[in-house]
Amino acid sequence: MKPGVTTEFETTEFAGITAKIINPYPGPFTVLDMTIKPGFGAPAHISSTEDKLFIVIEGQLKYLIDDKTETVRSGARVIIPRGVVHGFTNVGVGDARHILVSTPRRHEEFFRDLHNIPEPRERHMDQLPAIARRHDQSIVGPLP
Repeated sequence: MKPGVTTEFETTEFAGITAKIINPYPGPFTVLDMTIKPGFGAPAHISSTEDKLFIVIEGQLKYLIDDKTETVRSGARVIIPRGVVHGFTNVGVGDARHILVSTPRRHEEFFRDLHNIPEPRERHMDQLPAIARRHDQSIVGPLP
């Protein structure tokens, strides 16, 4: 990690999610400030090598954790150990935001690769499984 202060952040976009990369430098964890449009989110998936913590900042999100779903609002904390099926959907009428902290640091690389799928992305979604595999992610179902 580099010491210092900044107000400039790299931002990625993919499938209704805008992710601001808070710590782009090598370090022990990833921090993403994610804005999710209504009806969008992350499908059911398994992160086989990352532990995750989501902190809900705004809106209403439905999380899948293992085989259960729960709808939460700002102030909620959602913990996902590596290997657990999880996903989320913005079920509110406006944008939702959560902070994602994951360890070890690498999840921002996944979002960079998604962002770099050529436009129109709908025609190149065949790249998604390989990107997921490269980042130890397994998509196992639809949005919760």
